[in-house]
Amino acid sequence: MPLSYPEYRDALKPLGDPRADAVVSEILDSGSTESVNELFRGIVTVEDGVPEGAPPLLRDYLEETRAMPSWVDPKRVAGIATFFKRHKTPAAVVQATAGLVGTYLSPMGAKTLHSTHKLDRPHRRLSQSTRLFMGMGDEDAFTDHSKLIPTCQKVRLVHAAIRQLHLRSGRWDVEGDGMPVSQLYTAGAALVFSVGTLDAMGRIGVKTTQAEQESYCYAWKIIAHFLGVPDEHMPDTLAEARRLWDDARDQEWAHSEEGVLLTQASVRLYQEYLPPGTRAAVPAFLRRALSDKYADMVEVPKSSFDLGAGPAATVGSLVTSTPLTHNVISDQVMDALNTMVESIGRDAFTARYETEPQLTDHIDDPVPGPRPEQKEEAGSARK
Repeated sequence: MPLSYPEYRDALKPLGDPRADAVVSEILDSGSTESVNELFRGIVTVEDGVPEGAPPLLRDYLEETRAMPSWVDPKRVAGIATFFKRHKTPAAVVQATAGLVGTYLSPMGAKTLHSTHKLDRPHRRLSQSTRLFMGMGDEDAFTDHSKLIPTCQKVRLVHAAIRQLHLRSGRWDVEGDGMPVSQLYTAGAALVFSVGTLDAMGRIGVKTTQAEQESYCYAWKIIAHFLGVPDEHMPDTLAEARRLWDDARDQEWAHSEEGVLLTQASVRLYQEYLPPGTRAAVPAFLRRALSDKYADMVEVPKSSFDLGAGPAATVGSLVTSTPLTHNVISDQVMDALNTMVESIGRDAFTARYETEPQLTDHIDDPVPGPRPEQKEEAGSARK
């Protein structure tokens, strides 16, 4: 019998990731964070193997957590490829915009992200997330040539590092707030990027079939496994995922100062990629994709920008490959956002930006502070 949301929350909120936590604890204790980050750069696909010089505990972790779980059904995996063949562009745009902002709607998730300076930089966070999204759409995503699986392995260790640093700081209220970067956080993010993305796609006029939706949610069940979420706590069907998603939003999402700050930084970043005169379309797009109810929680600005006469007109033939009526401005907005995702995605696999998932050895106070760009400017001024 499927768990109710309270049972699901109570099981995952206090849960860390013992396997990844043990690896990260050893790395932090030995002061080898930077050398491990350098080692990460040499692991691109599953078949790359583990570089020489990796600490034994890290080597064991990387070798033992890269195998596809036995429950994976090849027929369902084939459906994932079909979904991305038809909907890769709108899914990538929605995940990179409404999806990321959706993770800020959980006050605990926003608090955790805001407390970690490296993840508080919107370009870096978007770049690393885009690396994950691009990996999902790759034809080898769920094969022995996968780039996605090593990315998940690294992200799992990044989560463990943030968790251990919070626990060591003595400033995290475990009794009141649960385990930092708990499995509830990771499983909740998987729901945001799976069911939440499908819902947002529907609100902007992208039509997907029941089978395509099932396949996309199944992809996130597999990804959640590689991120360390216990298999028994990830929904196996769209119906189960949607029930948890609806209850999670109702019971977990709320306004928070950290969520607002992170959203504001993201909106400014998205606007940098739009032509002058259309930048007001960013909040309009987010409000349509998220709905006014949730956009208000993170104070997405209201805009009079006209994205089109109705949801279908927002994306038109640009992303759906169907003869829907389309609005020229709407097409420009979606085209610009898609260009943003592609540009940042290219950066994620080049030396232009450091977008490889990276361990950190420090955290900032988990309280609201200066906007991310103010922090960076202050850092530059000190140099």
